[in-house]
Amino acid sequence: MVTDRCRRLRFLKGELLSVTKEDGSDCYTDLKTNRTYQERPVIFSYGGIELLRVGETFHSRTRKAYTSMHGLHKDSLCFYGFYLKIPDYRVPKSCRLVDPVWSAIFDVFACVLEGDDEEVYWCCGCLADRSIVVMDGEGNYYHVEKGKGKRYIACNAPKAGEADFASVVEGLRKEAGRRAESVQRERQQNEEEKRRKRLEEIKDVLPFRMGMKWGLKWGDRIVVPPSYRNICVPVGGYCAFEGNACQWGVMALDGKVVVEARYQKVEIEKDGTVHLTIIPGKVKTINL
Repeated sequence: MVTDRCRRLRFLKGELLSVTKEDGSDCYTDLKTNRTYQERPVIFSYGGIELLRVGETFHSRTRKAYTSMHGLHKDSLCFYGFYLKIPDYRVPKSCRLVDPVWSAIFDVFACVLEGDDEEVYWCCGCLADRSIVVMDGEGNYYHVEKGKGKRYIACNAPKAGEADFASVVEGLRKEAGRRAESVQRERQQNEEEKRRKRLEEIKDVLPFRMGMKWGLKWGDRIVVPPSYRNICVPVGGYCAFEGNACQWGVMALDGKVVVEARYQKVEIEKDGTVHLTIIPGKVKTINL
């Protein structure tokens, strides 16, 4: 294609345009931002986020241009599901941290938010629920949660009656802590329920021997690999096992050790009572 200003235009993948000038030199235009580069950009994708690497620097595809530090290696960029972390020590002095006591200047980095084409932000810290607080180029702070986008919370120059950064962040930290604890409890309950169903399913496991070692089998399926000196027939939901010579413990039917193997003898009753012989004549009794 020939025009009065260039010899040829060629559309490239990723919404890039190659322009061959009248003198034969090439330049490349990012059609998303209308910015032009003298070297051909390489597109790097992280989830829904894209960066252009031109020479030794990375460039954002946001409306407000951002260029990374020179010589940044691609492996130093980390994607966290809804934002891309870019190491950058050029953080403005006005940028405040979520936790100034435990954070340092090296904990602050630039980040591109997924679904946000405005600009690249400065990340001020991560909260317990993995949400983050960021600052834009005008000194405005936002709280960002996965799947919810950014929400304005404070600025460096609050107006009369507007909450300051410290008080807002303190509230966010408490709220995030509660959410994180709730998620952890729910996750733990789900894991326990899955394990309970699994144990109910494999209640008929039996010891088997392979070579000199013992494990547990459920039909033809190996539940516990043969790695123990001895394993007794299960009683209820548990069985005694011998790790080293004369060192007995207790494991659940899925192989989870509930009593470490350091007793001379182990006796399990059907009601979950376990008698652990420490030395002859000295027995410790526990309930599982």
